[in-house]
Amino acid sequence: MGKSIVKRTVLIAGGSGLIGKEIQKELKKSGHEVRVLTRKENPKPPYFHWSPKEKKIDKAAIKGVHVIINVAGAGIADKRWTDKRKEVILNSRIKPTQFLHEISQNIPSLIQYISASGINCYCTDNPIKIHKETDKFGSDFLSTVVKRWEEVADLFSPQQKVVKVRTGTVLTEKGGALDKISATIKNYIGAPLGSGEQKMPWITLKDIARVYVHAVNHQLDGAYNACSTNIKNANLTKAIAKKIDKPLFLPNVPSFALKLALGEMATIVLDGLRIDNSKLLETGFQFKHKTIDEALTYIYDEKEQG
Repeated sequence: MGKSIVKRTVLIAGGSGLIGKEIQKELKKSGHEVRVLTRKENPKPPYFHWSPKEKKIDKAAIKGVHVIINVAGAGIADKRWTDKRKEVILNSRIKPTQFLHEISQNIPSLIQYISASGINCYCTDNPIKIHKETDKFGSDFLSTVVKRWEEVADLFSPQQKVVKVRTGTVLTEKGGALDKISATIKNYIGAPLGSGEQKMPWITLKDIARVYVHAVNHQLDGAYNACSTNIKNANLTKAIAKKIDKPLFLPNVPSFALKLALGEMATIVLDGLRIDNSKLLETGFQFKHKTIDEALTYIYDEKEQG
């Protein structure tokens, strides 16, 4: 028989977002008590008001909390990276974390802090290299964001265990990269980006939520690469087109065109990365979707998403 799961009281920042909602579902399945922070005024439990900017939080939210999960942060690819947008991306991660650390001093029951992070932290100058958690960070904007993000997460250490979930591209029909790629294919303008050879580490929405719950259930500590496998951009595009039964007949979108359209943000799709997930697997985690075909079948064909 497997080791029984200790029921925890878990507080989620960013719990109203795509990943946060899925984490809520998976935590409840494991029997944990879930509380969610929201900026909305006068919410009803399990939602509790907070305002990192004003340094306000409903004290009922933090009473008896064992674990804080923080997946709050402005979308990386939602808008063009102006200087102002870059500031929003960074501050939306740093400031809430700093505030959570401040209030953690008043949560004697707290034993673990789990932070979202990104696999786009690693140096991309060697496309053949398979990156482990101990590898050096890059010096570009996203690497810098992740470095700062993880540094503030580490403020919780050594009082609490600190987990940093370095997330790959999350695949779901509800938004994000898959939604954007499939929309272009449906409109007959889909094509691989740049060379199409660049690797993209991915994970399904269900599996990324399961990683967080696994971290709670097994009281993990440290940084973990959270991605199922690495796939070429061209192969992902072809797999999606096949699944939704649409043709691909346009040539690859040239790198210069992407840079013109997206500016510095083009690095997200043009700079490939290969990621090693063995550290996570060694903790006993098992992906439900190990191949892109399994992932797309789950996303597009299976009706039961619970």
